[in-house]
Amino acid sequence: MIGKGAQEIRPVTLSEVEKILDKRQGTGGEFGFEQQTTLTYAKTFAHLKLSDAQDLQADLEKHGLKPETAVKVVDIMPRTKSQLLLILAKDKTDLSEKNFAAVEELVAKYQKKAKKRVIVKAPEAAAVVAAEAPAEPAAPAKEDKGSKDKKGE
Repeated sequence: MIGKGAQEIRPVTLSEVEKILDKRQGTGGEFGFEQQTTLTYAKTFAHLKLSDAQDLQADLEKHGLKPETAVKVVDIMPRTKSQLLLILAKDKTDLSEKNFAAVEELVAKYQKKAKKRVIVKAPEAAAVVAAEAPAEPAAPAKEDKGSKDKKGE
């Protein structure tokens, strides 16, 4: 069961997920499919080191963001004001102009510390799309005039 024996339930950043899973992998042996996939995802998409991610999350919470929203901002690291607005709108977060400007500055400050984003293109995705494309319909079969004559007899 997921969460069985959990001591604390709270939102965590991808950097923290990476640390937790790395620690478990060192002590517990091999991971199952889900854990290995999660670890790979966290390593690929965590933009900040753990200490920077925790600092940014704490700073965002000081400016009035809920912990869940702060974690989303840290994980996504929005590049533009409109991206930040979308995250805040999704969580129905109301910030004053002053706090919004402070949040925007914080994200820009930590953006400089973030890992460079790498766009991964999956070559098999094109093959999957091509395989799912409907085949061209077959040309309608021409009727044989001789077969009509035989039926009528």
